[in-house]
Amino acid sequence: MVYQLDFFPEVSHDRILSGGWKQYGELTIIPHPGYAYRQLWEASVQLGIWVSLLFLVALATISLQINRSLNPLRKITRHVEQLAKNQFPPAIEEPNTTELKTVVRAINKMAEQLQAFFKQQAQEANKLREQAFMDSVSGFGNRSFFTGQLGSWLAENPQGGLILVRIGLIRTVYEKEGYESGDKLVQRFSTMLTQTIGDSEFTAARISQDEFGIIAPNFGADTLKMIAENIHHNLTNTQTGFGQFPLDLAVGLAINDVNNRDSSVLLAQADNALSQAQQQATKSITIVDNDAEQSIMGKQQWKQLLTDSMLNDHFVLNFQPASTKANNVLHHEVFSAIQVGEQYYGAGHFLGMVEQLKMGDAFDKYVVERVIAELDSNSSSGPLAVNLTSFSITNANFILWLTRQMQKNSALSDRLYFEIPESVFVRYPDHCQLLVEQIRRNNFGFGVDNFGRNFKSVDYLNTFKPDYVKIDFAYTNDIDDETKRHVLSSICRTAYNLEITTIATRVETKMQLDKLSELFIDGFQGYIIEDTPVA
Repeated sequence: MVYQLDFFPEVSHDRILSGGWKQYGELTIIPHPGYAYRQLWEASVQLGIWVSLLFLVALATISLQINRSLNPLRKITRHVEQLAKNQFPPAIEEPNTTELKTVVRAINKMAEQLQAFFKQQAQEANKLREQAFMDSVSGFGNRSFFTGQLGSWLAENPQGGLILVRIGLIRTVYEKEGYESGDKLVQRFSTMLTQTIGDSEFTAARISQDEFGIIAPNFGADTLKMIAENIHHNLTNTQTGFGQFPLDLAVGLAINDVNNRDSSVLLAQADNALSQAQQQATKSITIVDNDAEQSIMGKQQWKQLLTDSMLNDHFVLNFQPASTKANNVLHHEVFSAIQVGEQYYGAGHFLGMVEQLKMGDAFDKYVVERVIAELDSNSSSGPLAVNLTSFSITNANFILWLTRQMQKNSALSDRLYFEIPESVFVRYPDHCQLLVEQIRRNNFGFGVDNFGRNFKSVDYLNTFKPDYVKIDFAYTNDIDDETKRHVLSSICRTAYNLEITTIATRVETKMQLDKLSELFIDGFQGYIIEDTPVA
């Protein structure tokens, strides 16, 4: 009973009822405390509600104040987490809290110094590379760079040609007018060569005082002949300022057979063509076509073969592993070939034609769909790395298509990588930015192919932050060369310090593997690593 709480004492009043001398009875009045308890309960409930409301308001106010006080700490935490991943976001705004201002200033200063360090390191790596492989007068690569790139090209995709250009006027001016005049003339011819070859993926080098070499990959015989004609025409019409001396121009072109991967053979053929051109009295161009048998198939025939092979699944995919020295597989790279009956065409036969025919987007879509199907059907396979062509990366429609594929197959994000050539990062940074943003937004990975091939600074790594880089074969094919070792160590250290995995390709011997593992290289790919064929 509520009145048993004894909050209100029991009060009784006794009264004797009488009428004159006659007594009628005795009346006792005892008031019930229930009403008082009810009033107390209602007052308590009302008080409790107000106290609870005040408590909640106070709690919300305190939480809001604490949240505002901790907001600078959260910004600092996020900023430090990004710095730990070698990412450099904008500087943190100084908070109003006096105690945190010093901390924020210190973190901003540290981030600024760290970013400057990475940039300086990239510049030093680039400077070392230029000193070792660039001709300071022409701005082209030197002979060492040229031979390395020639071997790298023939090892990967030997379709194309080699052009040698000799301008005897340069030697004459050096001998008769001095080095200053000779250097200016070299710069003039170098500028004209650069304008002639345009924005294509040529590799130009000055291989002697008066001789230039140009590697023209992925071009057919007709296009190469046209390029050689344009070079001859433009150089002939260059205003030299030394009209009193003969130009003495000769151009030699060797069109490579896709089965030839020997750089010394191709170089000798191009040199012979150059010597023959010098002996001609009229038009000093000589062409040696080693690809005559392959050229029986014209562009339309190649287009038909590629189209039919995609429609009828005549492409065979092979997966080559990239592994650590301890044989832990990092991923498998996808290589494609065409198998039609007894006829077999390796990637070196048709990749150049894919680019020429502007079929890169259709080809990449086909390969990506095949790889996705492979990953879906085999949950234990992967990660797999798919090489994207330059044409696809610069094609907005392909980027949109690939974005939809990534969204539709988000479960494969940790099992599928995309490889982008370094030249595309250097030549088309805006297109790369668009593609990389979509790849990162959908949590997929990507890598850089032919890392270190271009003379542009490698500080683009800090902008795009790839998952891995594949070092250009030109740096790893002759590891005993002290200069190459220093340059390789420098550019790999730049990636290594950004926590980007570095992978050396075409590793063929145990000795090569051991030496490369000492130079900030994490993974290896090549004949020393067992290949995995996949139908």
